[in-house]
Amino acid sequence: MDPKRFAMVFGMLVLLPLFFGLFFDAVYESPEYDDFCNYTYPMAPAKPLVNRENCADVYNKPEVQACSREDGEPRFEYDESGCEVYSYCDYCSKDYKDAQARYNRNLFFILAPLGLIVIIIGIYFWIDYMGAGFMFGGLITLFYATVRYFSDMSKLLRAIVILIELLIIIWLGIKKIGTGKESPDVVIASAKPSRKTRKAKRRR
Repeated sequence: MDPKRFAMVFGMLVLLPLFFGLFFDAVYESPEYDDFCNYTYPMAPAKPLVNRENCADVYNKPEVQACSREDGEPRFEYDESGCEVYSYCDYCSKDYKDAQARYNRNLFFILAPLGLIVIIIGIYFWIDYMGAGFMFGGLITLFYATVRYFSDMSKLLRAIVILIELLIIIWLGIKKIGTGKESPDVVIASAKPSRKTRKAKRRR
């Protein structure tokens, strides 16, 4: 490939996904941890009245164990003796993870179809090397969208998404590159002697 065309293809495959990522990050911001969790840890008494070794083990209490099983964070306070006392179960981290998972899912359903549209544009683009740039850019956009949502997918959904993307790549290869076999009409046309060849044979 000509170096100028290669530079054009490389620039498109890098800049297109980067543009999509930056654009949607600007108009559809991802959740921030500080928007969900702003807990301030309480200070222990400077001079506890009793030896803290005599404090009860609050981490083995049923309510603390239940909080941990539900993906919450047990919050504690200190009594006048300096011992930790269970206060409540904080679900801010869980809420943040759920919001992040919803964001990644929504981003996938936005970017994946957009990547497919860019790929289709590349297939039918009238300038061949720029069409290749669109195709690569669309594939990288599709890959980025899949990676963002991949960890939150179920095992079955992961397999289905990868299969669909694999079929898309196969379809692209057949549509853009071809099967690698000439059609019968092309073979017959290439085997049939041209008019000039027939005239030359007659003169002999």
